[in-house]
Amino acid sequence: MNCLSQMVKYLLYLLNVVFVAAGILLIVVGSIMLDGMGTFNSFSDTFNARTIPICVIVVGCIIFVVAFFGCCGTIRENSCCTTIYAVCMFILFALQLALSIWLFVENSSFADRISEVVNKAWLENDDANGYPMDALQLTFNCCGRNSYRDYVGNVPASCCGYTDRGKSCSAAIYESRPGCYQKFNDFWTTNADIICWSSLFISLFELGIFIFACCLASAMRKR
Repeated sequence: MNCLSQMVKYLLYLLNVVFVAAGILLIVVGSIMLDGMGTFNSFSDTFNARTIPICVIVVGCIIFVVAFFGCCGTIRENSCCTTIYAVCMFILFALQLALSIWLFVENSSFADRISEVVNKAWLENDDANGYPMDALQLTFNCCGRNSYRDYVGNVPASCCGYTDRGKSCSAAIYESRPGCYQKFNDFWTTNADIICWSSLFISLFELGIFIFACCLASAMRKR
């Protein structure tokens, strides 16, 4: 290969190294968001809050594996492998772009339906349903649907971070905690924005790698 092809080869290698890091970033962001939900089990007929972080983790794993093998294939200078890699990158670009568009389009819809999740947890907050508000309050360090004032009488121990419902909850703690709707909404909005923009950036990055891979494969075939 000529000097320009060599430059493209090493540039593609470096881009793949960055792309490996991008895959790891998606895995970390998705994992943090998933872990942040703690023991909270979303209501399947209303809103599956775990869907997006799980999708992001899966996409991050795929990106990491493809980019890792792309690094190895680029160094070996095999035109067939590089062409297959370019096709894989184009497929990843299409899937990532579709995911990005879906996230941006559905983000507002998800935010609107957050109130439904909290309201359902509040309405079904009894022993028969396993006290779903406890899961929300322990996970997001919140108290009540809108505030601790939603509770008439005793405030549950989960408003103070206690898993034992028999413990008494100090007013100094639960009065300082916001309502679960506000905390859940803030949590979702912050993390969803990070995931949306990261996904879009990575999809454009994939397009650039696809173009470089095609150029490199073409140069290899002309040797």
